[in-house]
Amino acid sequence: MTKFNWTQAVMIILFIFVVYMILTRLLGHSATDLAIALGLFGLLFVNQYQLNREVGEIKTSLKHSFQKVHEDIMVIKRRLKVE
Repeated sequence: MTKFNWTQAVMIILFIFVVYMILTRLLGHSATDLAIALGLFGLLFVNQYQLNREVGEIKTSLKHSFQKVHEDIMVIKRRLKVE
């Protein structure tokens, strides 16, 4: 189960805001193209930030797991030399 973090909250809020602006633009109200574009770019920026953060966490955990495997192999080699 994953935790709900602030980037997911911002993405949901931005998504709802962009959909609202697009609907008001389609119905003839005051949302400008610039406001819609800024909302979309903001949504893409937050999404990219979240993906980069997840990839960084995966790289870190992968690095630590390989270090642990290396340590285990060294322990096995030392035990084989003793016996």
